[in-house]
Amino acid sequence: MEVTDRVKSLIEQYLEKSGIELVDITYKREQGGMVLRLLADTADGITIDECERLNNYLSEVLDREDVIAERFILEVASPGLDRPLVTDRDFTRVMGKELYIRMYEPIDGTREHQGRLMGMNSDSIVIESEGVSTVIPRTKIAKATLKLEF
Repeated sequence: MEVTDRVKSLIEQYLEKSGIELVDITYKREQGGMVLRLLADTADGITIDECERLNNYLSEVLDREDVIAERFILEVASPGLDRPLVTDRDFTRVMGKELYIRMYEPIDGTREHQGRLMGMNSDSIVIESEGVSTVIPRTKIAKATLKLEF
């Protein structure tokens, strides 16, 4: 079982009990070594204290269960305003809003798309830009974010 899947299964009950949504989880080598990074949020926005409690809980569980044998850095943070849109809940929350999408491979000749999110299901999203609708398979999305307007 992959590290991220194991971590998810170990904290699933804690997240549910705490009302915390796991937005993203990665385990990868970075400049300082291996990093286990969790982005978490709540319906009202996650606080620093909630991130700290999750970090402490996860740290204890990882030590007890010996999930990761090598040295690593654990980070628990809020996804921020430019959070990646990954889950059904993420896309539902921003329905009707303008998105920026980067693709793994081109659709309609381009890897970058912008448009208003008009629909979604478990397999794809539909964005509209200048009256043209584009269906984008979710498996082809490298990164989708809310387009920030200032």
